[in-house]
Amino acid sequence: MAKIRGTTPEEYFANVPAELRPRAMELHRTLAQALPRAQVQIKWGQPAYVDGTILVSYAVFAKHINLYTTPSSREALAGELAGHKTGKGSIQLPHDEPLPIGLVKRVAAARAQEYLEHGVLWMS
Repeated sequence: MAKIRGTTPEEYFANVPAELRPRAMELHRTLAQALPRAQVQIKWGQPAYVDGTILVSYAVFAKHINLYTTPSSREALAGELAGHKTGKGSIQLPHDEPLPIGLVKRVAAARAQEYLEHGVLWMS
């Protein structure tokens, strides 16, 4: 599967394979609910939630969705992420597992809190 990109959220979702679109939309709705002040913008061709700085973003791949956050907010939830493959600031959400809605909300909340309380900018 080629890298999915878009110039608008609508174009991004139109480019997501039909069988993965409901899962991507569920993640999108969950993040929108968890970050009600954030605006959805396209950064690097993928959806990002922005409120003064980028809070989180994500990208759909063939076998998983990568949820991108800051290394510090990912580290703050390290205990909860033990069963997930992670990178510097990313968390893989495999398509063959249920979407961890509660975890996604906690990641979003931790990221918003670190920005609002400590001014932590995107990937700083």
